[in-house]
Amino acid sequence: MENAIFIGLFLCGVLLFFRSMGIDTFKIFLNFLIRCLLSMIIITLANFFLGHFRPELIVKINEITVGISGIFGIWGVLLLYALRYYFTIF
Repeated sequence: MENAIFIGLFLCGVLLFFRSMGIDTFKIFLNFLIRCLLSMIIITLANFFLGHFRPELIVKINEITVGISGIFGIWGVLLLYALRYYFTIF
């Protein structure tokens, strides 16, 4: 619980810092949320189809995957699957 509060306060501080520099923080925050939602839909669909063929390549949805896919978008999703594939080989 304390980690979630710390993360929320940190994000508010970053958004206030960007706001003081004249950057539209609402647009950045909305873009991040849209990327997170679309990436989670893509991960869910990919996990559904990969579960039948290669169950070891399923990417779990947690805070880290949401953050990576929110920051990098579709490339973040591809990065998650590439890392999952790399770590299942070795």
